[in-house]
Amino acid sequence: MDFLIVLLLALLVGVSGAIYFRIFRLIYVQNGGKVAANQFTSSDGYLAIGCLAIFVLQLFQNMEPKGSAVLPAAIDTNLLVILQLGFWFVVIGTILFSFAVRRMHPVDLFGLDRLGLIKVFFCGVGLLITALPLIFASSAVFSSLMHVDPQKDSQPIMQLFERVSEPTRKIPIILLAIVIAPLAEEFFFRGFLYGVLKRYAGGLPALAFTSVAFALIHLHVPSLLPLFVLACVLTLAYELSGSLLVPMAMHSLFNAITLVGVFFASK
Repeated sequence: MDFLIVLLLALLVGVSGAIYFRIFRLIYVQNGGKVAANQFTSSDGYLAIGCLAIFVLQLFQNMEPKGSAVLPAAIDTNLLVILQLGFWFVVIGTILFSFAVRRMHPVDLFGLDRLGLIKVFFCGVGLLITALPLIFASSAVFSSLMHVDPQKDSQPIMQLFERVSEPTRKIPIILLAIVIAPLAEEFFFRGFLYGVLKRYAGGLPALAFTSVAFALIHLHVPSLLPLFVLACVLTLAYELSGSLLVPMAMHSLFNAITLVGVFFASK
């Protein structure tokens, strides 16, 4: 029975990898990607460098000696949401202001009107389900190499969600994980940063750099590889669909699945 389970899991990982490798070839070998980056200018390049500098400063400020950030259990979760909203308001607000000054329209730039909401939902669900075996396998492999337990050594925000018992304190964490983080992070990493890098460095370097940056910014060493794989998957979904709403939906759903897993694991 164990052999059959291992065989089934290996088959799922193989199918997942094969599908995404085919998508990768379509986008970066056959130039079938739908993300247009020609509207970005050198001003966006300088703005991206400035934003990355802010992220790097934040990373070093929050880094602990063991390589991960720690959130105290007694933290005010409402304040946590407000701080995150304030941070992203500054970053994304600056980018949007720059767009407005130059009459660049985010709806057109990020393909927000390319697909209807129903298509966005089903496309996001399908692409995420297809990617889950690959993401979970990368997590298992990296955890084994790092000699860590992925359940006990989860990301700080997930550990906080597990430790907090009051429902009223859990709600802000859910809001942060399922709404704020997916929308803000996809806007910056996939929409803005990837587009700028694709314009000046090419698609593959943009894919690699933004995925590494996305993994590092979460300040959690055991999750580096699965977060890198997730970031690559989200970028491929963006290129395949041409709509930033698709990776946003996938990111939100992935975080929701993770929260549900943490909730039941703590019972």
